[in-house]
Amino acid sequence: MRKILLLNFAFMLCLLHQVLAQGGTVTGRVIEQETGEGLPGVSVIVKGTSTGTSTGVDGGYSLTIPANLNPANVTLVFRQIGMATQEIALGNRSTVNVSMSTDLKQLQEVVVTGYTTQTQREVVGSVSTVKAEEIKQVPVGSFDQALQGRAPGILVQANSGQPGAAANVVIRGKGSVLGSNEPLYVMDGVQISASDFATLNPSDFESLTILKDASATSIYGSRGANGVVVITTKRGLAGATRITYDGQYGFSRAPENRLEVMTTNQKLDYELANGNPFEWTDQDLARLRQVNTNWQDVFFKTGYTQNHTISASGGSEKTTFFLSGSIFDQTGTVPNTGLERITGRANVESSAGDFTFGINSTFGVSDFNNTTEANSSISSPLNAIRWSNPYETPFDEDGNYTQLASGQPNALQELLENRNERKQLKGVGNVYVNYKAPFLEGLTLRTTWGGDFTSNETVEYVDPTTASGQFSTGGSGSFGRGYNRIFRYTGTTSAAYETQFGEDHKLTVALFNEVVNSMYKGFDFTGYGLGGAFQNEAGITPGNASNGYIPAVNGNGTENALLSYFTNINYGFKDRYFLTVGARRDGSSRFGADRRFANFGSVGFSWIVSDEAFMEGISDVFNDVKFKASYGSAGNQVLLDEFGDPLDFASRELFRRSVYAGVSGLAQVQLANPELQWERKTTFNTGLELTALNGRVGATVEYYNSVTSDLFLNRQLSRTTGYEELLSNVGELQNRGIELALTGDIISGTDFTWAVNVSLTHNQSRVKSLLGDEQEIIEDVFINRVGEPVNSLYVVRYAGVNPDNGNPQYLTKEGDVTEVYDPNDRVIVGTAEAPFFGGFGTSLNFKGIEVSSFFSFVEGNVLYNNDRANVENPAYLFDNISADLVNEWRIPGQITMIPSPNAPFEQNTTRFVEDGDFLRLRNLTVSYALPKQWINTIGLTNIRLFAQGQNLVTWTKFRGFDPEVTGGSLVGSQYPALRTVTFGVNVAL
Repeated sequence: MRKILLLNFAFMLCLLHQVLAQGGTVTGRVIEQETGEGLPGVSVIVKGTSTGTSTGVDGGYSLTIPANLNPANVTLVFRQIGMATQEIALGNRSTVNVSMSTDLKQLQEVVVTGYTTQTQREVVGSVSTVKAEEIKQVPVGSFDQALQGRAPGILVQANSGQPGAAANVVIRGKGSVLGSNEPLYVMDGVQISASDFATLNPSDFESLTILKDASATSIYGSRGANGVVVITTKRGLAGATRITYDGQYGFSRAPENRLEVMTTNQKLDYELANGNPFEWTDQDLARLRQVNTNWQDVFFKTGYTQNHTISASGGSEKTTFFLSGSIFDQTGTVPNTGLERITGRANVESSAGDFTFGINSTFGVSDFNNTTEANSSISSPLNAIRWSNPYETPFDEDGNYTQLASGQPNALQELLENRNERKQLKGVGNVYVNYKAPFLEGLTLRTTWGGDFTSNETVEYVDPTTASGQFSTGGSGSFGRGYNRIFRYTGTTSAAYETQFGEDHKLTVALFNEVVNSMYKGFDFTGYGLGGAFQNEAGITPGNASNGYIPAVNGNGTENALLSYFTNINYGFKDRYFLTVGARRDGSSRFGADRRFANFGSVGFSWIVSDEAFMEGISDVFNDVKFKASYGSAGNQVLLDEFGDPLDFASRELFRRSVYAGVSGLAQVQLANPELQWERKTTFNTGLELTALNGRVGATVEYYNSVTSDLFLNRQLSRTTGYEELLSNVGELQNRGIELALTGDIISGTDFTWAVNVSLTHNQSRVKSLLGDEQEIIEDVFINRVGEPVNSLYVVRYAGVNPDNGNPQYLTKEGDVTEVYDPNDRVIVGTAEAPFFGGFGTSLNFKGIEVSSFFSFVEGNVLYNNDRANVENPAYLFDNISADLVNEWRIPGQITMIPSPNAPFEQNTTRFVEDGDFLRLRNLTVSYALPKQWINTIGLTNIRLFAQGQNLVTWTKFRGFDPEVTGGSLVGSQYPALRTVTFGVNVAL
């Protein structure tokens, strides 16, 4: 009996030992293979469960194994973005140390879509990421200009070289005629406005993610039809505080002039040949021929740029921070234009138990000095570069402004004496709370609330001595000041549940509620009768009925809101097959009660083909191969004009304040349309992503087909209604195309590397239907016709000059030559929307010396050059004109393309239509990183010296300062893109 008891006791001890062996705690340290330093933030997960932890500051970790698991069957998964994932069997060990190496595979890169964060492997939609390092030091005031050519599918046109001017951005073609085509911009979960980019510091950005197809954008519902640009700002990393300084200084010049105007001798000879309109005497001619003013030198100068940013980041395991401050100062190449900006940022995140708290905030102050552009006004200074006669000077011998013989304003006086200023105060920030529910593993609750606040103060001073002061104010001059405040807040609350069941299934279900509310308030006044030494409010003469100096006062206020409910479901099988389903319901205050809510959704699938057994034979060549396809819808609710509010904050108005005979009241401005609703865009997308040669080469090719239905268009009404048109939902547009992105490390050695990248897009747009039976809409020189590309140029074809009589010749619609200009002979000669665009670059690095270049291009579009038409019109001979008119027809038999000055002048012809193609050296950078052994002795971790050039060379046949023209027409008064060279340094402690 005693032996039996002893055997039972021994058996119980063995069983107890076996039970105690279940579970337990494992510890260890994760280091980086290349440096041997600890890796913080590495996730350590028990495979097949949601049990896990992350490494601390020094790379150490401690993980408790669930009690129901036998350690002998446990596998630990070590994962961090940018590092090769490792799976290690635990066995009977209690300590596991790991050395991780860099993973170059494209499918392991992190993608931030605004609401979620996934690896490229899991993403099923069309997403392109631009690393902030590529653009943070590009010397432009508005960071969107630096995106040109960086990603396929996104066309960025600078539109203006004026410091701080925002670019025109279109993703996968224009999908609207009267609606906005601007993408949605979201920074740290907060919607922001493109018009305010000049008050943001791109050095604070971590990445920019461009969402293009329905699967990626449908989660933004009625805001995502034009694509989404998600901006993620920098966060702190646990560890010692890191301090960096980035500084640069340089200069800018205007580009070359491709539209030559006459010199003094040419212009005087031309005037004499055409009747001597100013009745110059021989003495006058002798005197004037001694003067040859280059008005481009008068209006263009050397501009200067300086930029300084200092940042600090770090923290503990529980709390991390990122702080930065910057100063940016850029003077334009035109006097009295420039941008001064001061910004600051604070991002802080802290965890306590199951809660994580955070705040992301940025504040900025900007001062803008601007001049008018993109017009054909005689008082616009930039038009004077073309129009001012070369035999005149801006100042006379006594230093006074010259009164020009043509009677035109002295544009330099307009530029220097009048002022157009804007001071902007901007703040963007959000706070968030994240809660990991302990009662249900995998459940996360989160709420984020943020706002975008902008306050603008504008000043417009019109000097009484200028032409503007004489013409518009009767010689009294004026001073105006305006204030407006814009505030948009966004609140997003979500519940997300993530679980793994079995070894092969991963499911995430997230439910969201979101509110977006936008408010705009504005007030401005203009006073007259300026006198004395004051050029502000103190100089205004108090107005009354007797002196006529009654000030103009105006105010406005608008508000709109969006309420949304949406869900996103992600399912993964074997970490190889991924399915994403999204659905969203939006309610907008912009529409009537019956059409206020709309539903949007998408479905997407991706397949990691390279993980299949049949790929094993070629896995050494193709490391990652991913197929994806998606279909879904998104919406657009914003009009282009929004009733005169360019900031897209105005609501639909039926009535507006009106004043008649001194009595205020309401006036109806349009008829109500209770059926008005969203424009809806549906998109199909499919493509392949792959990497090869151990991640050294990556490629993405995609095909998309999107159709915008329920277009915003004005339906013509009977004049008996008192209104000519009614905004309605009719018509369809289509955009379809192919995108290609290539990256490659051609040579990747210890001392020498060579990398290249290419981004290409081919987009075809087509009008599918319009208003009922209507087949076309014509506006000026443009047409939208069913079956043709959007914004096609529609003009009469120019056939040269009849050598017998000097008359211009045209082609009829049938192709016959005629001297009779007939608008009915107009034909489509091309589209203003670029069908082919992209960029490419290369980078060479040898022992710390790096040379990188980046080019962007546009091909296949046409532009109407109204600026050229103005200087080739012989009726304008009182001002300077094109040098081409030297060759105008004079004698029978003369072969020329310039008609007789006595012939009728018609400008809506192909004579002034030009190719918009260009290739531009967007950026060239030469840098040198000092060796580590040199700088470590003085306590620094990095010193990099660099010189860079922006917009150095542009190859184009377009006869203007700059071929980057939005809208398809160069009206005039062009402020060209700056050619900038800067020298700088990056220092890190």
